[in-house]
Amino acid sequence: MATTARGEGVRPRGGRWRAGAVTLTAALVSSSLLGTSVGQAAPAAPDDGTAGASEDDSARAGLPPVWPRPQTMSARGGFVPAGREAVLVADEGADGPALETVRSVLRAAGVREIREETSEGKAVRGGLVVRVGRASAEGALRELRAPARGELPAGGYRLAAGELRGRPTVALDGADGAGLFHAAQTLRRLVTERHGTRGFPGVTVRDWPAAAVRGVTEGFYGRPWTHRQRLDQLDFLGRTKQNRYLYAPGDDPFRQTRWRDPYPAAERARFRELAERARRNHVQLGWAVAPGQSLCFSSREDRAALLRKLDAMWALGVRVFQLRFEDVSYSEWHCGADSDAYGSGPEAAARAQAELAGAVARHLAERHPGAEPLSVLPTEFYQRGATAYRSELARKLDARIVVGWSGVGVVPRTVSGAELEAAQRAFGRKQLLMTDNYPVNDFAEDRIFLGPYRGRAPEVATGSAGVLANAMEQPVASRVALFTAADFAWNPHGYRPGDSWRAAVDEVAGDGAGRGTRAAVHALAANDASSVLDGTESAYLRPLTDAFWSAWDSGEEDRLRAAGKRLRAAFTTMRTAPDEVPAELAEEVRPWLEQLARLGGAGEHAVDMLLAQARGDGAAAWRSRLEVRRLRDRSAQSEATVGQGVLKRFADRALRLSDAFVGARTSPAGGGAPGGKGASAGAPTVRGVPDAEPGHPLSRVVDGDPDTAYRAAGVPASDHLLPDAPPMLRPPSRPQPATEADGRPALTVRLPRPRPLRAVTVLTGPGSGTRARVEAHVPGAGWRRLGALSPSGWTQLDAGAHRVPRADAVRLVWARGTEPPVVHEVIPWYGDTPAVSLSPARTVLDAEVGGEPVRTHVRLTSNRQRDTHGEFTARAPRGFTVDTPAHTTVRRGSSLEVPLRITADASVRPGSHRIPVSFGGQQRTLTVRAHPRTGGPDLARTGRARSSADETGDFPAAAVADGRRSTRWSSPAGDGHWVQIELAERARVGKVVLHWQEAHASRYRVQVSPDGRRWRTAARVRDGRGGRETVRMDAPRDTRFVRVQGDERADARYGISLWSMEIYAVEGGDAAR
Repeated sequence: MATTARGEGVRPRGGRWRAGAVTLTAALVSSSLLGTSVGQAAPAAPDDGTAGASEDDSARAGLPPVWPRPQTMSARGGFVPAGREAVLVADEGADGPALETVRSVLRAAGVREIREETSEGKAVRGGLVVRVGRASAEGALRELRAPARGELPAGGYRLAAGELRGRPTVALDGADGAGLFHAAQTLRRLVTERHGTRGFPGVTVRDWPAAAVRGVTEGFYGRPWTHRQRLDQLDFLGRTKQNRYLYAPGDDPFRQTRWRDPYPAAERARFRELAERARRNHVQLGWAVAPGQSLCFSSREDRAALLRKLDAMWALGVRVFQLRFEDVSYSEWHCGADSDAYGSGPEAAARAQAELAGAVARHLAERHPGAEPLSVLPTEFYQRGATAYRSELARKLDARIVVGWSGVGVVPRTVSGAELEAAQRAFGRKQLLMTDNYPVNDFAEDRIFLGPYRGRAPEVATGSAGVLANAMEQPVASRVALFTAADFAWNPHGYRPGDSWRAAVDEVAGDGAGRGTRAAVHALAANDASSVLDGTESAYLRPLTDAFWSAWDSGEEDRLRAAGKRLRAAFTTMRTAPDEVPAELAEEVRPWLEQLARLGGAGEHAVDMLLAQARGDGAAAWRSRLEVRRLRDRSAQSEATVGQGVLKRFADRALRLSDAFVGARTSPAGGGAPGGKGASAGAPTVRGVPDAEPGHPLSRVVDGDPDTAYRAAGVPASDHLLPDAPPMLRPPSRPQPATEADGRPALTVRLPRPRPLRAVTVLTGPGSGTRARVEAHVPGAGWRRLGALSPSGWTQLDAGAHRVPRADAVRLVWARGTEPPVVHEVIPWYGDTPAVSLSPARTVLDAEVGGEPVRTHVRLTSNRQRDTHGEFTARAPRGFTVDTPAHTTVRRGSSLEVPLRITADASVRPGSHRIPVSFGGQQRTLTVRAHPRTGGPDLARTGRARSSADETGDFPAAAVADGRRSTRWSSPAGDGHWVQIELAERARVGKVVLHWQEAHASRYRVQVSPDGRRWRTAARVRDGRGGRETVRMDAPRDTRFVRVQGDERADARYGISLWSMEIYAVEGGDAAR
């Protein structure tokens, strides 16, 4: 039965639809992931959001962290040493897995001999005493001041450690066997060491799970987990106090198309082993069947076959069952009898599913008393609100059955308590099982999702039947998200995604992992943390890259080196991660690890390249640039997405700065014209020998792209003639031969026209054996030798030192013994371009007379082959002070922001004033509009607001003057709307401050009026950018009305919207009624 909601879902591999292996359209994935805040230390966590408050004071008390985070945990007394001997006093019949865990914990704490007694045994002597079970531990818990047992929920426990009558004592008690097992898991995490002695902190814990069901679904399409991986995952579930594993692989035919058939004998044996491992970890083994279109709902034979299959799975140890109907059509039946029995459409599908589910639920209750309730994943598991299908299912479904629900959307970014409540109403108040499709990745095979579980309200855990997280094909990698989901489900009010994520990554790195391993796993996870739930990626790198770019822009060498060292260390951790990450995890995520290493290597070389550029080491910068490009190109060929929007962006920005450094036409300051820095219209041309390899033509020498290269097919032959000599503007002083005197072949670059030439940069393949001398042609004077190519691949030659006032060509004359030449670029640096370009951040500024300084900056961009030094000057008019740096250096290939601080003293007359600024022979003019100084109270607060129209009654004009941050005015969609304030008194208005909502005006006017009828424009804004905008003016002193008149909206889909307006009068402005 084809649900009309299918189009809203996501298609996994093979084109199948389901809840577990959800699909996302490419638009959904890209929008959510791009959405878009050291050394070898572990990266910081993704943005820490807090689901609620916690009563756990472990961090403040210096206690070891316990995961999942306990509901209550307090420090009590001093350290409890474990010693070499311990006595284990346990209730008769105490939970076996719990006892085994306690023994394991004691051995890990250094205990070598464990003597076991019953609670009725004789008094024990010497060493640590560990009491397990209610009868054995109750007295000790009371004396150690543990919280009272009270109404401890299922799975809950109490634990205390301290000194009791002179003996180190640990006491554990559970509400049930699972609770005792959970207490043992907490004890495992409390093992610590003080002054070389292992033991436990003095502590009391009273803890319980918020969600009754907490666990994992293996429900992806793709290669299922191996048996060994499932066994290991069950152990992980036990360690993290989860109690449900739902077996639902998308590619297991025995739970789908071949659901009638029994599993082969080998598979049955594996299920038995899974069931036993699950029992030992207090995990319920679940099995999901999805008969889909292959079942006849009205057939007694098919129903009987299904019940036989469920009984067979029960015999194998399965204790929880789920019926899945997500692939069921609303219009097609497997048999004609179903059409006769149920009809067609959503309601018919709901009736058929409810009838079958009811039969299964009754069978389980009768045949297997005490079995967990059956759950059903309905066809409409993710839609919003009530539908015909949901309403009919709610009416017909057995009240004992639990309904699976994924939230609103197949992979919702957030799930609120209100959405849970609405879904419960839509399903007739049935219990809902949160079947969350995170971190499953079969809809985005280029991604692994290693960020924390987030965006779910605490009510999702406390108000549902449970929380199941759908895992990835990579079981160990999945544990990062699954660990955090377990933490949330256990204690949603104390859940802190960032803290939980850090602990999860350490868990995946492994007990006893070294610093390098932990850092590598953290780097892997932090650069694969973005998802639909949160688009933030590589959050720990952003402060490092921001600090590096800030240091780069500042021009401060020491600061740049320090920032570069920190950033490079982070990139090194990424590059070396494949050698550090634990083998099992590395095998699962090999494509992403290799991509991380490539991008880390590119980052290292990018930092090296920029630091070399800063110190003027062209050869080192060129070698690093080639490595950045090589690794960047290799990363582009990978299908694995890592560090999306961060890592590649850093490398790309660094490459653009390299373009500027070498003088390529692709650099921002190169004018976009061929032929190097400051080139004018027209492109250089090139001719020469030897012939090129296919795909690497001679034209690459002048294409303006340092990443391409001319590669010769062989060595130059000595009998080649040189290309024709360049055209002459006047006859040469002597005949110009067609070949060099020694008959050597050459490569000649003809410039668009004769121009003053300062230098020539030639980029060749480092270590390629390319040998040649470089010459420039002076019109009317012939060829002038500039020098020889450097074997480093970086050659820069000064033309002025060789009497080259103007040139119309440059050539490379191949030397004897050269290898087949490899030439990336020949770049002339011209002498008729300014040394730097000046770009003011703003050409028009506003300043208050006698007020605070105005701050701005001018960007200087280098156009020369060397650093430019000089003094940045500003000619300030009388009454103005302009503070500028004493000395300025603009590095080759870079830009520098020169800060300006402009002050207008009390003597300045209001009006426009011009301030010329200059550097390196270039000049720009800033216009400063001086305004009278404003002060006093915000006049808007006592005014009365009205507008041309309000979007709705929820967004009234009065909101702009009510002083509240939570209210706003919004106009209907359309240009020309306004909002105004009538002042309580007339005033000479000097400043209006606007706080725009995202829907702001891009062009608007501030108008004033004495009477609300006659208006004049006091200020005009042509480039509104939203946010907080200050508009200055000098309005007449009889102003009573101030209006913001919108002329054009920034977004045509909406109106304009203001949170508030502030209005200030000119100081001493003679306010009058």
